[in-house]
Order: sequence, then C-alpha cells, then structure tokens
Amino acid sequence: MKSINSHFSIIISVFILLFSFQFTKMVNSIVYEYEVKIVNDYAIVLVSSSELNEEALKKEIPELHSLSEISSKKILDRLKNDMSSKNLSLLQIALPKFYSLKLDTMPSQKRLEGIKQKLTSISSITRVETFAKTHEKVFKMFLLLQSMVYVFAGFIALVAVLLIFKQIRIWTYEHNRRMSIMTLFGASFFMKSAMLYRMTLVDTLISALAVCAVYVIAPKLALVQAFAAELDIDIPTFDLFREGGTLLGASLLFSFIAVTIVSRKIGRV
Repeated sequence: MKSINSHFSIIISVFILLFSFQFTKMVNSIVYEYEVKIVNDYAIVLVSSSELNEEALKKEIPELHSLSEISSKKILDRLKNDMSSKNLSLLQIALPKFYSLKLDTMPSQKRLEGIKQKLTSISSITRVETFAKTHEKVFKMFLLLQSMVYVFAGFIALVAVLLIFKQIRIWTYEHNRRMSIMTLFGASFFMKSAMLYRMTLVDTLISALAVCAVYVIAPKLALVQAFAAELDIDIPTFDLFREGGTLLGASLLFSFIAVTIVSRKIGRV
C-alpha cells in the first residue's frame, strides 16, 4: 500500500505539472484567437472632408490593416421621400466621407492615443472615433486573464516540482542501503540509480499519457463544446503527435534530471 501511495504521489505531481503547462498553452491560444476576432471586429471611424489614401495613411500608422469607405447610401435613401432630387444631390456632395480603419493588432491604450493624434493631425480628417473606453476594457481584460493564468500555472507547477523532488528523495533514502552496497562493489552512479530512474520514468510515462487523454477527450465532450459556444471561443485541437510528444519528452527529461540531482546530492552527504 505504501509503495502504491508513493507511486501515486509522483503520478499526480507530474500530471499536475504537465496539465498546468498545457493549460497555459491552451489559454494563450484561446486568448490569441479571441483577440484576432476582436481585432477583426474593431474599427476606428474617420470623418474626412476629402478622399483618404490607404498607402499614405500606412506610412503614418504601420499597424493599419485596411481602410474602407462607409457608404452614405442608407442615409440618403431614408431622406429620398422627404427631399427633392436636386437637394438630395447637393446633400450628397456636401456630406463628408466616412471611413472604417482596421488595425493588424490590438494596440495598447497609449498606442491608441498616439494613433488618434496622428490621424487628427491630418488636415482633411475632421473627426476620429476610437471607442477608447470599450477598447480599454477589452484590452485590460485580456492582460488580466493572461497574467492570472501565468501566476496560477506557475504556482501549481512549483508545488508539483517540490512534491516530485520530495518523493524522489524519499525513494533515494529507502534504497540507500542497496546503493551503498553497490558502491562498495564499484558500481557506477547510473547503475546504482537504475531502479530510481525506472520507477520515476514509468510513473512519468503514465502521467504524460493521462494528460494527453484528458486534452484529447475533454474538448469533444458536449458540455465543454456547449460552454465554448456560449462564450464564443474555439478550443484548440490537441495535436497528439506534436504536443503529446513534447509533453512526453519534457516529462521524461525532467524526471531524469530530478533523479540525477537528488541522487547526487544525497550521495555526497
């Protein structure tokens, strides 16, 4: 029973470590995709007395993705029955031009103010609407979400690493007598620690496979899909070969390093 508990301790600790690492990657991917959606929906509205040139504006604002004119046809159609065709033509000439300016990325509040200043400095532009308050709330929400994920995952990973080292240390003390006898017979360090490596690597392999199973199965569950649809987010597909292989390789490397560090440290005591 004691042996099962000790193996369970390593399996759970490595599982939490790998899960938090992959969760951070997944949240970053979700945030990035959602940010792209917001950037695509977000636009700065310009009012200009004359026609604007996209290439000229791009020299001033490198983040500019596209500039499109907003048609005033709908406004004129509403007034068609209340005005004569002559007055309507004069109004069409007198109306300023409206433009929708889209950016490549989501700018910070400071950068957004800089963009607004550059646009207002252009003589033909009479008004610039950046919807700064709404943009600022969304931008700060993303920064807060990413920061919270990093802090939470980092804390969980730290606790998991400490538990793994503690359990390996316990195993090393349990096998200390056998390792001492092997030392007397001239056994190498890796030969003495072979059992520790084997136990840790097996437990790590189980943890890595369990994490892969969770990230493959969970996004396919109806409850998770419904939750994602409600929040209008896309859960990234888990690449079993690339991401699973990365998790497995990282976990095996970490286990090998952890056993080596603890065994050498205790061996010098």
